[in-house]
Amino acid sequence: MSWLRRLSRDRSSKNEQDFKMPARPSSFADQQSPPYKDTQYASTYNSQDRLGSSYRPTTAPQPDPQHYNALPIQRPQEGSNNATAHNTPPSSMAQAPDPLTRAFNEAVRPYLDKIDRLEAEIEEKTIDIQQLEDERADMYAWIDKRGLRADVPPSIAAAMNHNDTTSAQTLAHHLDRKMTILNHDLHRLQDSLSSHLPTSTFTTTLATLLPAIESLSLLPNGPPLAFELLIKLGGNLNSHGGEDGYNNDGDITSRAEFYSRLDETMVDVVRRRLEKGNEEEGPWYVGKDVKRLEKTGGFLRSKIGLQTYFPRTLDVMRYEVKRSEGGVNGRHGSP
Repeated sequence: MSWLRRLSRDRSSKNEQDFKMPARPSSFADQQSPPYKDTQYASTYNSQDRLGSSYRPTTAPQPDPQHYNALPIQRPQEGSNNATAHNTPPSSMAQAPDPLTRAFNEAVRPYLDKIDRLEAEIEEKTIDIQQLEDERADMYAWIDKRGLRADVPPSIAAAMNHNDTTSAQTLAHHLDRKMTILNHDLHRLQDSLSSHLPTSTFTTTLATLLPAIESLSLLPNGPPLAFELLIKLGGNLNSHGGEDGYNNDGDITSRAEFYSRLDETMVDVVRRRLEKGNEEEGPWYVGKDVKRLEKTGGFLRSKIGLQTYFPRTLDVMRYEVKRSEGGVNGRHGSP
């Protein structure tokens, strides 16, 4: 058994001597690893740099750092696309230079000042117009309060009647009031005189109301009011005179001329009334007014011998009555 142990000890010592690794030479650390070894395993920065420098040609030209500094590169800001970067104008075009803006402002300044002056003048004129309108309204109120609308000039009368729905009623009221005042004045004048007052004085005074009555007939709803005023005007003339005035040839002639003028005005009023009608008071019964005029004419014929009392007016009205009775126009006729 002793010899067997000695034999195994000798073989084990021999194997260790046979497979003993030789020492690593010192120059092996300076050698470089193959390229594929460096790609399979992680390497340090120094090994990669040395590996790249070994394969980099030594004759390649190196770029000049000053060349990059000489060409400025404009990089777009973050978050902006290429289209926005190309369409954005330069800073020199985004805002006009101060000298150009100053020149433009100086060029338009006279026109702006003129506009300001005109606006101030317009405001002043507006105030003046409003003041004039207030004064005109006060003047119209003063005229109507004293019943002088029939005496104002035609231009003022036209302005007062413009856009006034009650202008016809107001003017008719003023004319009626004026007619009453004139009638009373003529009566007082006749009573103050010891002799007869000529009829021509009455006719001339009362005839001053005819133009205003004609103007009344042109207003809306004015013909019926003018019709009544003309009949009243003739009645005022009949209240003057007396036995001496009725029998005087001069007075008879003056009276006939006045009634002829009344008849002439009445024909126009009747025709306007038949054309326009009076929607507010209902239809006009022409036959009733025909009887009224015929009755008054018969009285004057027997009293003062007046043969003509609205003769042409009666002819127009009688013709209208016949048309109504024949069914041509059923609106105007006798009740």
